[in-house]
Amino acid sequence: MAGGIHKYTSSESQNIGLGQLGSAYLSDTSTYSPPSGQVIIAIQVIDDAVFGSGTVGESTAHTGQATGATAGTNSDAFGSDSFAVGTTLYGRWTGVHITSGAVMLYIGV
Repeated sequence: MAGGIHKYTSSESQNIGLGQLGSAYLSDTSTYSPPSGQVIIAIQVIDDAVFGSGTVGESTAHTGQATGATAGTNSDAFGSDSFAVGTTLYGRWTGVHITSGAVMLYIGV
């Protein structure tokens, strides 16, 4: 692996984009935060889930964002929003909190 913009090979980058850095199952009312340097890239609802205010979108603007992109453009922060079983949300979150239900969280960079 090289450094900087070419830190990962093409294959590694694709795998990371699919959440192959790991996953976490959340079914209680705690807030999950991924390991340092990583973010949650997808949330799959396993049982109807209500998200709490601890669900925070990443604030870093990434390549391809419009000029002047601001916090929340990579994903959205949720507060008391409910999602049905089978829903998959894609974005970049630094923390996820649910007040009911169950979700599977997929980790990336």
